[in-house]
Amino acid sequence: MNYYPLVFFCALFFLFGCKHKNEITPQRKEIVDAVFGSGHIENINQYAVMANAEGYIKTVNISEGDTVKKGQVLYRLTNDVQRTQVENAIVNLRFAKTNTSAVSPQIEQLKIQIVQAQDKAQVDSTNYARYKRLVETNAVSRTDYENAELQYRSSVSSLKVLKKNLADLKHNLNQNVDNAKAQYLIQQQSNDYYDITAKADGVVMSITKKVGDYVKKGDQIAEVGAGHIIVKLYVAEEDIQRVKLGQTALISLNSNNDKVYPSTVTKIYPSFDTNQQAFTVEATFRELPPQHLNGTQLQANIIIEEKKNALVIPSFYLMDGDYVLSGKNKIKVKVGILTLEWTEILSGLTENEALTQPKS
Repeated sequence: MNYYPLVFFCALFFLFGCKHKNEITPQRKEIVDAVFGSGHIENINQYAVMANAEGYIKTVNISEGDTVKKGQVLYRLTNDVQRTQVENAIVNLRFAKTNTSAVSPQIEQLKIQIVQAQDKAQVDSTNYARYKRLVETNAVSRTDYENAELQYRSSVSSLKVLKKNLADLKHNLNQNVDNAKAQYLIQQQSNDYYDITAKADGVVMSITKKVGDYVKKGDQIAEVGAGHIIVKLYVAEEDIQRVKLGQTALISLNSNNDKVYPSTVTKIYPSFDTNQQAFTVEATFRELPPQHLNGTQLQANIIIEEKKNALVIPSFYLMDGDYVLSGKNKIKVKVGILTLEWTEILSGLTENEALTQPKS
Protein backbone atom coordinates (compact mmCIF):
# COMPACT_ATOMS: atom_id res chain seq x y z
CA MET A 1 0.00 0.00 0.00
CA ASN A 2 2.94 2.36 0.62
CA TYR A 3 3.88 2.21 -3.10
CA TYR A 4 0.49 3.31 -4.52
CA PRO A 5 0.91 7.09 -4.03
CA LEU A 6 4.31 6.95 -5.73
CA VAL A 7 2.90 5.01 -8.65
CA PHE A 8 -0.02 7.44 -8.94
CA PHE A 9 2.35 10.42 -8.86
CA CYS A 10 4.51 8.90 -11.61
CA ALA A 11 1.44 8.29 -13.76
CA LEU A 12 0.34 11.93 -13.35
CA PHE A 13 3.82 13.11 -14.20
CA PHE A 14 3.87 10.93 -17.30
CA LEU A 15 0.50 12.24 -18.49
CA PHE A 16 1.42 15.84 -17.80
CA GLY A 17 4.79 15.40 -19.50
CA CYS A 18 3.15 13.92 -22.61
CA LYS A 19 0.64 16.73 -22.77
CA HIS A 20 3.32 19.35 -22.32
CA LYS A 21 5.51 17.73 -24.94
CA ASN A 22 2.71 17.76 -27.52
CA GLU A 23 1.87 21.43 -26.98
CA ILE A 24 3.76 24.31 -28.61
CA THR A 25 3.32 28.00 -29.32
CA PRO A 26 4.05 29.66 -32.67
CA GLN A 27 7.49 31.18 -33.03
CA ARG A 28 9.25 33.77 -35.15
CA LYS A 29 11.94 32.69 -37.56
CA GLU A 30 13.12 32.95 -41.17
CA ILE A 31 11.30 30.67 -43.61
CA VAL A 32 12.19 29.85 -47.18
CA ASP A 33 9.88 28.51 -49.90
CA ALA A 34 11.83 26.53 -52.48
CA VAL A 35 11.31 24.14 -55.40
CA PHE A 36 13.51 21.07 -55.57
CA GLY A 37 15.33 20.02 -58.72
CA SER A 38 17.99 17.50 -59.61
CA GLY A 39 20.33 17.55 -62.57
CA HIS A 40 23.92 17.82 -63.71
CA ILE A 41 26.63 20.14 -65.02
CA GLU A 42 27.21 20.47 -68.76
CA ASN A 43 28.44 22.94 -71.38
CA ILE A 44 25.79 25.18 -72.90
CA ASN A 45 26.67 24.19 -76.49
CA GLN A 46 27.50 20.55 -75.79
CA TYR A 47 27.04 18.47 -78.93
CA ALA A 48 27.33 14.92 -80.17
CA VAL A 49 29.81 14.10 -82.92
CA MET A 50 27.94 12.02 -85.50
CA ALA A 51 29.14 9.91 -88.43
CA ASN A 52 28.22 11.51 -91.78
CA ALA A 53 28.83 8.32 -93.75
CA GLU A 54 29.22 4.62 -93.12
CA GLY A 55 32.46 2.72 -93.06
CA TYR A 56 35.31 1.58 -90.84
CA ILE A 57 37.14 4.07 -88.65
CA LYS A 58 40.60 4.55 -90.12
CA THR A 59 42.10 7.08 -87.67
CA VAL A 60 41.10 8.69 -84.37
CA ASN A 61 42.83 12.02 -83.77
CA ILE A 62 41.47 12.84 -80.31
CA SER A 63 41.41 11.64 -76.71
CA GLU A 64 39.11 12.47 -73.80
CA GLY A 65 39.98 15.88 -72.37
CA ASP A 66 41.54 17.22 -75.60
CA THR A 67 40.73 20.77 -76.65
CA VAL A 68 39.50 20.93 -80.24
CA LYS A 69 38.91 23.77 -82.70
CA LYS A 70 36.04 24.22 -85.12
CA GLY A 71 36.78 22.36 -88.37
CA GLN A 72 39.46 20.14 -86.83
CA VAL A 73 39.42 16.58 -88.17
CA LEU A 74 38.51 14.25 -85.30
CA TYR A 75 37.96 10.96 -87.17
CA ARG A 76 38.68 9.57 -90.63
CA LEU A 77 36.71 6.74 -92.17
CA THR A 78 37.86 4.42 -94.94
CA ASN A 79 36.75 5.87 -98.29
CA ASP A 80 38.53 4.01 -101.10
CA VAL A 81 35.45 3.85 -103.34
CA GLN A 82 34.57 7.48 -102.76
CA ARG A 83 38.15 8.59 -103.38
CA THR A 84 38.04 6.80 -106.75
CA GLN A 85 34.84 8.65 -107.62
CA VAL A 86 36.52 11.95 -106.75
CA GLU A 87 39.47 11.09 -108.99
CA ASN A 88 37.10 10.21 -111.86
CA ALA A 89 35.28 13.50 -111.35
CA ILE A 90 38.61 15.38 -111.55
CA VAL A 91 39.49 13.59 -114.82
CA ASN A 92 36.08 14.47 -116.30
CA LEU A 93 36.48 18.09 -115.24
CA ARG A 94 39.91 18.36 -116.81
CA PHE A 95 38.64 16.80 -120.04
CA ALA A 96 35.70 19.23 -120.13
CA LYS A 97 38.05 22.18 -119.62
CA THR A 98 40.35 20.92 -122.39
CA ASN A 99 37.39 20.87 -124.79
CA THR A 100 36.81 24.58 -124.17
CA SER A 101 40.43 25.60 -124.66
CA ALA A 102 41.92 27.14 -127.80
CA VAL A 103 43.37 23.76 -128.82
CA SER A 104 40.04 21.94 -128.55
CA PRO A 105 39.75 19.57 -131.56
CA GLN A 106 36.01 20.22 -131.95
CA ILE A 107 36.40 23.99 -131.86
CA GLU A 108 39.46 23.90 -134.07
CA GLN A 109 37.66 21.82 -136.70
CA LEU A 110 34.72 24.24 -136.82
CA LYS A 111 37.05 27.21 -137.07
CA ILE A 112 38.77 25.65 -140.09
CA GLN A 113 35.37 25.03 -141.69
CA ILE A 114 34.40 28.64 -141.05
CA VAL A 115 37.61 29.94 -142.68
CA GLN A 116 36.94 27.74 -145.70
CA ALA A 117 33.33 28.93 -145.83
CA GLN A 118 34.46 32.54 -145.62
CA ASP A 119 36.86 32.02 -148.54
CA LYS A 120 34.14 30.35 -150.58
CA ALA A 121 31.66 33.10 -149.76
CA GLN A 122 34.23 35.68 -150.85
CA VAL A 123 34.77 33.93 -154.19
CA ASP A 124 31.04 33.50 -154.74
CA SER A 125 30.50 37.15 -153.90
CA THR A 126 33.02 38.22 -156.52
CA ASN A 127 31.47 35.95 -159.15
CA TYR A 128 28.00 37.21 -158.33
CA ALA A 129 29.10 40.81 -158.72
CA ARG A 130 30.80 40.02 -162.06
CA TYR A 131 27.76 38.18 -163.43
CA LYS A 132 25.57 41.07 -162.35
CA ARG A 133 27.59 43.48 -164.49
CA LEU A 134 27.72 41.11 -167.42
CA VAL A 135 23.99 40.36 -167.46
CA GLU A 136 23.30 44.05 -167.82
CA THR A 137 25.19 44.06 -171.15
CA ASN A 138 23.73 40.71 -172.16
CA ALA A 139 27.24 39.18 -172.01
CA VAL A 140 25.90 36.24 -170.01
CA SER A 141 22.54 34.64 -169.85
CA ARG A 142 19.98 35.39 -167.15
CA THR A 143 20.21 31.75 -166.03
CA ASP A 144 23.99 31.98 -165.42
CA TYR A 145 23.44 35.17 -163.42
CA GLU A 146 20.76 33.58 -161.28
CA ASN A 147 22.93 30.53 -160.64
CA ALA A 148 25.78 32.82 -159.52
CA GLU A 149 23.38 34.68 -157.19
CA LEU A 150 22.06 31.42 -155.76
CA GLN A 151 25.59 30.12 -155.16
CA TYR A 152 26.56 33.31 -153.36
CA ARG A 153 23.50 33.29 -151.08
CA SER A 154 24.06 29.60 -150.28
CA SER A 155 27.68 30.30 -149.28
CA VAL A 156 26.61 33.16 -147.00
CA SER A 157 23.96 30.94 -145.38
CA SER A 158 26.43 28.10 -144.85
CA LEU A 159 28.85 30.55 -143.21
CA LYS A 160 26.14 31.75 -140.81
CA VAL A 161 25.24 28.15 -139.89
CA LEU A 162 28.88 27.30 -139.18
CA LYS A 163 29.30 30.38 -136.98
CA LYS A 164 26.12 29.50 -135.07
CA ASN A 165 27.36 25.92 -134.69
CA LEU A 166 30.60 27.28 -133.21
CA ALA A 167 28.69 29.44 -130.73
CA ASP A 168 26.45 26.51 -129.77
CA LEU A 169 29.46 24.23 -129.42
CA LYS A 170 31.24 26.67 -127.09
CA HIS A 171 28.05 27.08 -125.04
CA ASN A 172 27.60 23.30 -124.73
CA LEU A 173 31.25 22.74 -123.88
CA ASN A 174 31.13 25.45 -121.19
CA GLN A 175 27.99 23.86 -119.84
CA ASN A 176 29.82 20.53 -119.73
CA VAL A 177 32.52 22.22 -117.69
CA ASP A 178 29.93 23.56 -115.24
CA ASN A 179 28.31 20.12 -114.95
CA ALA A 180 31.66 18.42 -114.47
CA LYS A 181 32.61 20.99 -111.83
CA ALA A 182 29.31 20.44 -110.00
CA GLN A 183 29.84 16.68 -110.06
CA TYR A 184 33.35 17.14 -108.74
CA LEU A 185 32.12 19.35 -105.90
CA ILE A 186 29.42 16.81 -105.04
CA GLN A 187 31.91 13.95 -105.00
CA GLN A 188 34.40 16.03 -103.03
CA GLN A 189 31.72 16.95 -100.51
CA SER A 190 30.74 13.30 -100.20
CA ASN A 191 34.41 12.52 -99.71
CA ASP A 192 34.61 15.16 -96.97
CA TYR A 193 31.89 13.28 -95.10
CA TYR A 194 34.51 10.63 -94.37
CA ASP A 195 36.51 13.28 -92.47
CA ILE A 196 34.48 13.95 -89.32
CA THR A 197 35.24 17.41 -87.96
CA ALA A 198 34.46 19.47 -84.85
CA LYS A 199 31.42 21.72 -85.26
CA ALA A 200 32.61 24.21 -82.62
CA ASP A 201 35.52 24.86 -80.26
CA GLY A 202 35.33 22.75 -77.13
CA VAL A 203 36.66 19.90 -75.02
CA VAL A 204 36.25 16.20 -75.83
CA MET A 205 33.99 14.73 -73.15
CA SER A 206 33.79 11.14 -74.34
CA ILE A 207 34.79 8.84 -77.21
CA THR A 208 32.59 5.87 -78.04
CA LYS A 209 34.35 4.44 -81.13
CA LYS A 210 37.90 3.34 -81.82
CA VAL A 211 40.03 2.46 -84.85
CA GLY A 212 38.57 -0.45 -86.78
CA ASP A 213 35.00 -0.01 -85.54
CA TYR A 214 32.28 0.02 -88.18
CA VAL A 215 29.90 2.97 -88.03
CA LYS A 216 26.71 3.86 -89.84
CA LYS A 217 25.56 7.31 -90.88
CA GLY A 218 24.07 9.01 -87.82
CA ASP A 219 25.96 6.96 -85.21
CA GLN A 220 27.27 9.00 -82.27
CA ILE A 221 31.01 8.51 -81.97
CA ALA A 222 32.03 11.22 -79.49
CA GLU A 223 30.73 14.10 -77.41
CA VAL A 224 32.23 17.57 -77.21
CA GLY A 225 31.49 20.20 -74.58
CA ALA A 226 31.45 23.72 -76.01
CA GLY A 227 30.63 27.08 -74.47
CA HIS A 228 30.42 28.09 -70.83
CA ILE A 229 29.36 25.83 -67.96
CA ILE A 230 25.67 25.66 -67.05
CA VAL A 231 23.48 23.74 -64.62
CA LYS A 232 20.70 21.67 -66.19
CA LEU A 233 17.90 20.94 -63.73
CA TYR A 234 14.80 18.76 -63.93
CA VAL A 235 11.78 20.13 -62.07
CA ALA A 236 8.54 18.28 -61.34
CA GLU A 237 5.48 19.15 -63.42
CA GLU A 238 3.52 20.40 -60.41
CA ASP A 239 6.29 22.88 -59.46
CA ILE A 240 7.35 24.35 -62.82
CA GLN A 241 4.74 27.17 -62.75
CA ARG A 242 6.43 28.57 -59.63
CA VAL A 243 9.86 28.82 -61.26
CA LYS A 244 10.76 32.17 -62.88
CA LEU A 245 13.78 33.60 -64.67
CA GLY A 246 16.23 35.35 -62.37
CA GLN A 247 15.42 33.29 -59.29
CA THR A 248 18.26 32.01 -57.12
CA ALA A 249 19.03 28.29 -57.20
CA LEU A 250 21.22 26.89 -54.44
CA ILE A 251 23.31 24.06 -55.88
CA SER A 252 24.80 21.16 -53.97
CA LEU A 253 27.16 18.93 -55.97
CA ASN A 254 27.04 15.20 -55.28
CA SER A 255 30.84 15.22 -55.45
CA ASN A 256 31.01 17.84 -52.68
CA ASN A 257 27.73 18.24 -50.83
CA ASP A 258 29.32 20.15 -47.95
CA LYS A 259 29.17 23.43 -49.87
CA VAL A 260 26.32 25.30 -51.57
CA TYR A 261 26.90 27.26 -54.79
CA PRO A 262 24.43 30.05 -55.66
CA SER A 263 23.30 30.23 -59.28
CA THR A 264 20.68 32.11 -61.30
CA VAL A 265 17.82 30.61 -63.33
CA THR A 266 18.50 31.69 -66.94
CA LYS A 267 16.22 29.51 -69.07
CA ILE A 268 13.00 27.53 -68.68
CA TYR A 269 12.30 25.04 -71.47
CA PRO A 270 8.72 25.32 -72.76
CA SER A 271 8.13 21.60 -73.36
CA PHE A 272 7.91 18.58 -71.09
CA ASP A 273 10.83 16.13 -71.27
CA THR A 274 9.20 12.70 -71.55
CA ASN A 275 12.50 10.91 -70.93
CA GLN A 276 13.07 12.69 -67.62
CA GLN A 277 9.34 13.01 -66.84
CA ALA A 278 10.03 16.60 -65.80
CA PHE A 279 10.49 20.12 -67.14
CA THR A 280 14.03 21.33 -67.89
CA VAL A 281 15.48 24.47 -66.31
CA GLU A 282 18.91 25.99 -66.92
CA ALA A 283 20.89 27.96 -64.35
CA THR A 284 24.27 29.70 -64.42
CA PHE A 285 26.77 29.58 -61.57
CA ARG A 286 27.53 32.97 -60.02
CA GLU A 287 30.91 31.56 -59.15
CA LEU A 288 32.19 28.32 -60.66
CA PRO A 289 33.03 25.46 -58.30
CA PRO A 290 36.78 24.63 -58.17
CA GLN A 291 36.21 21.33 -60.00
CA HIS A 292 33.27 21.65 -62.41
CA LEU A 293 33.53 18.34 -64.21
CA ASN A 294 31.07 17.86 -67.03
CA GLY A 295 28.26 15.50 -66.05
CA THR A 296 28.61 16.00 -62.28
CA GLN A 297 25.27 15.14 -60.64
CA LEU A 298 23.71 17.70 -58.30
CA GLN A 299 20.71 18.75 -56.26
CA ALA A 300 19.18 22.22 -56.19
CA ASN A 301 16.68 24.31 -54.27
CA ILE A 302 15.20 27.11 -56.37
CA ILE A 303 14.24 29.92 -54.01
CA ILE A 304 10.65 31.01 -54.64
CA GLU A 305 10.16 33.24 -51.61
CA GLU A 306 11.82 33.91 -48.26
CA LYS A 307 10.65 35.84 -45.21
CA LYS A 308 12.44 36.94 -42.07
CA ASN A 309 10.68 37.06 -38.69
CA ALA A 310 7.73 35.06 -40.00
CA LEU A 311 5.25 33.50 -37.57
CA VAL A 312 5.59 29.74 -38.06
CA ILE A 313 4.50 26.41 -36.64
CA PRO A 314 5.76 22.89 -37.37
CA SER A 315 4.01 21.66 -40.49
CA PHE A 316 2.74 18.50 -38.85
CA TYR A 317 0.59 20.67 -36.51
CA LEU A 318 -1.48 21.79 -39.50
CA MET A 319 -4.78 19.93 -40.13
CA ASP A 320 -6.83 19.79 -43.33
CA GLY A 321 -4.69 22.47 -44.94
CA ASP A 322 -5.86 25.47 -42.88
CA TYR A 323 -6.73 24.36 -39.32
CA VAL A 324 -4.78 23.92 -36.09
CA LEU A 325 -5.81 22.35 -32.77
CA SER A 326 -5.75 24.21 -29.48
CA GLY A 327 -6.84 21.80 -26.80
CA LYS A 328 -10.07 20.44 -28.23
CA ASN A 329 -10.80 23.53 -30.33
CA LYS A 330 -10.10 23.72 -34.07
CA ILE A 331 -8.88 27.13 -35.17
CA LYS A 332 -8.96 28.23 -38.81
CA VAL A 333 -5.75 29.93 -39.96
CA LYS A 334 -4.45 31.55 -43.11
CA VAL A 335 -1.31 29.85 -44.38
CA GLY A 336 1.59 31.47 -46.23
CA ILE A 337 4.84 29.71 -47.09
CA LEU A 338 4.57 25.96 -46.56
CA THR A 339 7.56 23.62 -46.37
CA LEU A 340 7.98 20.06 -45.14
CA GLU A 341 9.31 21.38 -41.82
CA TRP A 342 7.58 24.72 -41.19
CA THR A 343 4.34 26.48 -42.11
CA GLU A 344 3.93 30.26 -42.08
CA ILE A 345 0.79 31.55 -40.34
CA LEU A 346 -0.47 34.80 -41.82
CA SER A 347 -3.54 35.18 -39.58
CA GLY A 348 -5.67 33.30 -37.04
CA LEU A 349 -3.01 32.76 -34.34
CA THR A 350 -0.98 34.78 -31.87
CA GLU A 351 2.47 33.98 -30.61
CA ASN A 352 1.02 32.97 -27.23
CA GLU A 353 -1.55 30.51 -28.57
CA ALA A 354 -0.94 27.00 -27.19
CA LEU A 355 -1.29 24.43 -29.95
CA THR A 356 -1.91 20.73 -29.55
CA GLN A 357 -0.34 18.19 -31.87
CA PRO A 358 -3.03 16.39 -33.87
CA LYS A 359 -3.24 12.67 -33.51
CA SER A 360 -1.71 10.86 -36.47
